[in-house]
Amino acid sequence: MNCPKCGTPLENTYRCPKCAYEEPIMKRIIQSSNYHYNIGLSKARIRDLSGAIASLQMSLKYNKCNTNARNLLGLVYFQTGETVAALSEWVISVHFQSKGNVARNYIKKVQNNQGQLQVINSTIQNYNLALKYLEEGNGDLAIIELKKVVNLNPNYIRAYQLLGLLYIQHKQYSAARKILSRALKLDRNNITTVRYMNELVDYSHQRRRGKDVEREKAAYVQIKDPNPIVIERTAGSYTDFNTSTLSFVNILIGIIIGAAVVGLLLVPSIQKTKASEYNQAVVEYSSQISERNKEITSLQNQVDALTDENDKLKNNMDTVGSQADSEQNEKRLIQAMKSYLDNDFATAGTVLADVDKTLLDGQEAQDVYDFLLTKTRDTVINQLYAEAYEYYDQKDYMNAVTYFRKVLNLNSDSVEAWFNMGRAYQYLTDFEQARNCYNTIINDYGDSEYADDARTYLSQIESRVSESGTPENNTPEGE
Repeated sequence: MNCPKCGTPLENTYRCPKCAYEEPIMKRIIQSSNYHYNIGLSKARIRDLSGAIASLQMSLKYNKCNTNARNLLGLVYFQTGETVAALSEWVISVHFQSKGNVARNYIKKVQNNQGQLQVINSTIQNYNLALKYLEEGNGDLAIIELKKVVNLNPNYIRAYQLLGLLYIQHKQYSAARKILSRALKLDRNNITTVRYMNELVDYSHQRRRGKDVEREKAAYVQIKDPNPIVIERTAGSYTDFNTSTLSFVNILIGIIIGAAVVGLLLVPSIQKTKASEYNQAVVEYSSQISERNKEITSLQNQVDALTDENDKLKNNMDTVGSQADSEQNEKRLIQAMKSYLDNDFATAGTVLADVDKTLLDGQEAQDVYDFLLTKTRDTVINQLYAEAYEYYDQKDYMNAVTYFRKVLNLNSDSVEAWFNMGRAYQYLTDFEQARNCYNTIINDYGDSEYADDARTYLSQIESRVSESGTPENNTPEGE
């Protein structure tokens, strides 16, 4: 919007910076945006995060350029575990205010913490997998994945809500109450969490009512009288004795006695047969185990013999390999000398960068290397560094390391080459080589401009290794 008097653009302000005219509509819009921002800030301070989100979103509806409201909205999203939404708000904030914006620091902190980015990625994957299991009807597997989510990201409120709902569905009310209570600690007035908690209270009341009804029914159960009233027949009555009942009782008694006799006679014989079969099976299994142990011993002896032979072959290969490296080194030195004699200094320096001086035999070869190095280093080193940095910029870190190593072969005091090679090794997750590069800068070039950055990245490596507790070959760090 432009000033109606002088036409000066009004950027996130209602007072013209040129003529000091106050535009009334713009003033009302900005004040309304700031009003809702203040309400959102007050709610965020008492951990009413869902209320804060609603107020901040209303503030941005009035003024989308209110970077304070957008930055606070990103922080609130981050507190609820919605890291992607938080980053989106901060990126938009930087777009509206590129200079002096604290959102740039928030983005940088998240991007530089590769462990946190990996946790965020794993959280999203596990949450989506839980949703997939729910669509397939596998509630138990969904609970397992959601437990992983809340362990990875204890602030992810949506995961707490879904896990509490599944616990209610499985009638695990105590576990549901515990999970939903955690969600309420993170966001006190979250409508969804409060609704689930009220549902849980209703279930508890229904269970109590059911128990009370059962107690009332139990109170009205008829009690059997131990001394019932018996009405005796008169003396003149006569009843025939029922012989069929007596026959049935005799048959039943005979069946019981027969079953008892069969049990006493047959059961011991059956148990004896089973014991004999069990002992025979034990003997057979023992003989099989003995044969298997003999086979295992024989195979282990063969493995030991093959291992010794393999170690000998490796030693021979190492010797042959070192000899081949030495011969290849001399061939490169000869090739570099030929190129120099042909006045092709660029090719001579490039080939010389692949020569390892420590593998050269004899003082004469080393003198030739030193002579060629002094003649070609200044010509080639800039070209090699440019190629190395081009590979580095294209994220081709393997070739970048190779060319930075060539630069250091020609000029071992290139602190910039040491630093960039260390970064390339760090991206390749070769943390041992990265440590060597950073330690070289810190110990030998402590006064250089790269020393502080080297210490920072070295501490990142140490913290990541200590957190993971695994060998240093995890997923590579990003930019």
